[in-house]
Amino acid sequence: MSLLGIGASGLAISQTSLQVTGNNIANADQPGYSRQRVDVATMPERLQGSGFVGSGAMVNDISRVVDGFLLNQIQLDTASYNNLDIFSSNIEQLDSLLANDLSGLGSAMGNFFTTIEASAQNPASLPARQAVISEANGLAQQINTLSARVLQQSDSINEQINVLTAEVSALASGIAVLNASIENEIARGSGAEPNQLLDQRDELLRQLSELVAVTTVENNHSLNVFVGNGLPLVIRGDAARLSTEAGSRESGNLDITFVDQNGAERVITDFISGGKLGGLLEIRDEVIVDVINSLGRLAIGLAESVNRQNALGVDLDGNLGGNIFRGINEGDMPSQRVIADAANSDPDNQSLAVNITDISQLTIDDYMLVVTNLDGDANADYQVVRSSDGMEVYSGSGTGGAEVINVGDGFEIAIDGLTAANVAEGDRFYIRPTRSGGADISTAITRGQELAYAVPIVTDAKTANTGQGTISSGQMLDLVDDSDLDFSPSVYTSAGELNGEVLVRFTSATDYSVYANSDATAPELLFSSTIIAGQANQLFDNDPADANYIGFQAEITGTPDAGDEFTINFNANGSSDNRNAVALAQLRTTGIFDGGSSNFEKAYGNLIQELGTKTAQSQINRDAAQSLLFQSQANRDSLSGVNLDEEAANLIKFEQSYNASAQVVSIARQIFDTLLDSLR
Repeated sequence: MSLLGIGASGLAISQTSLQVTGNNIANADQPGYSRQRVDVATMPERLQGSGFVGSGAMVNDISRVVDGFLLNQIQLDTASYNNLDIFSSNIEQLDSLLANDLSGLGSAMGNFFTTIEASAQNPASLPARQAVISEANGLAQQINTLSARVLQQSDSINEQINVLTAEVSALASGIAVLNASIENEIARGSGAEPNQLLDQRDELLRQLSELVAVTTVENNHSLNVFVGNGLPLVIRGDAARLSTEAGSRESGNLDITFVDQNGAERVITDFISGGKLGGLLEIRDEVIVDVINSLGRLAIGLAESVNRQNALGVDLDGNLGGNIFRGINEGDMPSQRVIADAANSDPDNQSLAVNITDISQLTIDDYMLVVTNLDGDANADYQVVRSSDGMEVYSGSGTGGAEVINVGDGFEIAIDGLTAANVAEGDRFYIRPTRSGGADISTAITRGQELAYAVPIVTDAKTANTGQGTISSGQMLDLVDDSDLDFSPSVYTSAGELNGEVLVRFTSATDYSVYANSDATAPELLFSSTIIAGQANQLFDNDPADANYIGFQAEITGTPDAGDEFTINFNANGSSDNRNAVALAQLRTTGIFDGGSSNFEKAYGNLIQELGTKTAQSQINRDAAQSLLFQSQANRDSLSGVNLDEEAANLIKFEQSYNASAQVVSIARQIFDTLLDSLR
């Protein structure tokens, strides 16, 4: 190539370099823009005279300065940070809601029991009793409100999931369009890459990573994008989409579905991770579920224990106590605790009920009942699996008709005959024993007179006694009637109401007999037993399975003489009796949950503590993920970002190169002119 051609090639290279540098400067603040550079190739040498002489250079390519590893790391860190960020912001809301003195339950529970303690000081006072009813109403409404607020947050999350899945679909479509455009441009440009389109695709992929974790595979200059457990969201120029549908396991929740290019749809909720979608699913399906179940268990335990204790007393009207709160197995509550999978063989004719049987064994777990065939016969068999750990808690053969499954975690499942006849192997039912407890609790009484502050029994010692024995005031263990006892003589006229007095007669200082004394002229022997003189001795058994269980308990202390008698009667006029009121107040510190190891305040405190720990840990994890994302972005920017100082230096360099190449062209022209002049 001539000197003129060499100079012209230098001019072209310098001009292109100046254009690329100017473009870098113009796009310095554009998100996702990658710095471009001119790749220059040396032209082939030519043998000329005594050696090889260069023939200039040419622009080989205009390429982006990128590193695939750094881009991939940004995608991973973006998905991780956005997952933790949205999880952290949501769990902070929950923590603030439950731990706050105004919106939480701590103050409301404390006020309820404090008011009972105050009214126990004057059990006949109607204003004091009415204050207890007012606090009970307030506590129930506070639990209702708190549960509703938590569910509102869950509803908000579902709305966000619906919006984000649409955004994922739009981004996937955009990536597919860019894939097709990139392939076309590369083919049209004989292999030259369209840098702007590549940057746009990388930016869309980064935005997609904000929403959900994805993996990518390059295929013929296109990027195939996979989501969940390897489902193809984008294949070259074709895009699938994400959608939502009503959840099959939880009323009100949305499941995420994958819709392929042919319109086939499948649920992939359990496979979604990373990004905002993954964080929202985690907070909804793990944290919120545990919180609402914990509130439900607290409400169920409160209602059942308070109702049970009030039932062991007598109110101001002389009646045995009723429910203060709505009963935990009333109305449609049991059926609301079960959801039949929409894919079951005949969900419209399947109905199960869950009855709470033992609040001390109740957990915050959900369960799944699966219809199986364990023994090969025609009858449906059942397995119950706990969701939290996947442990099987029940497995048994069905009878083919109505039956009750005692799961053992504080509840039982009632299967009616119609359901048993309309289930098929593989049918599933989602059991949620405590889910609706917070919404269901409400007060069942409005009159303070209905608070049963007195104990149904009253004890006394005969005035003719000569010994030093004394009898305690007595306490009720349970409401029983004659059918619950092993005695043939009648003790009760109805559950909890004695049929006359029960007489305790000592035949020596240590031996005594107990009589049903409804007819004072002919007492009927119930049983005989002994005491140890000088110490407290219980007169009856405490276990309903024991022979001498009678439904209440009293103690003899001191040393009675032979012939001393003590009586136990129905407490028909107990307006000044506060024994059951004291027992109601003591429920505040009584172990109710976890096998009797946790009371109400401890259970709620544990919930707040666990939520606070998760909140603090999520904040630490979020900050760490943000730091990693900043570092990854900084690494990418140090390589691919536009440095204005560097570009300014390049402008000077390429300007000088352009001037030098122009000088080469000028000299070549002068040489050519000289040659022409010599030939004239």
